[in-house]
Amino acid sequence: MFNRRHLIAFGLAGLLAACGTPDPNPLSRAARGEMQLADIVVTAEGAGFESGAARDYTSRIAPDLDAALSREFADRLGRGGKWKMMVEVSRLNLAGGTSTALGRDQSRLSGAVRVVDPAGTLRASYTIQVLAGEAAESRTGTLVGAVANSAGGYYRELIAGFARDARVQVLGADLPGQRLARRISN
Repeated sequence: MFNRRHLIAFGLAGLLAACGTPDPNPLSRAARGEMQLADIVVTAEGAGFESGAARDYTSRIAPDLDAALSREFADRLGRGGKWKMMVEVSRLNLAGGTSTALGRDQSRLSGAVRVVDPAGTLRASYTIQVLAGEAAESRTGTLVGAVANSAGGYYRELIAGFARDARVQVLGADLPGQRLARRISN
């Protein structure tokens, strides 16, 4: 039977375990806190474009992803920064609304983000994969999903998701409202 003392002991044990958990980010908190980026470079050369719809975006993905990352890291870009972010797209699949609604396919964007310090040394590397679209759970949902969703919509969702995930992995998660405040101030 548990009493208040047991609950307090379990709570303290959980708190101590959380404090002792190492940070999985290869960059220290200090480096993340003071990091200013000089440039973001996105390449899609050699990427696998796995569907006909994805091949339609071969020339657009690098500039679109660069723009999304520049918006996401606007508070860290320029301002005398010396670090570089190198992004390499490795895979893009864009599923149509019907194949997604039926559960046959799902849109996916994969790539690597590398952070290079002013001396040109690789300081951190992250693998990012974002998914868009889910199978419908009913016949009505399948019909609505097939009509309402498109490869272009999934593409925009993947680009935005990749940029958000890159920020979270490189700098850590935002506090509630911090992302909105950053977007308003920029």
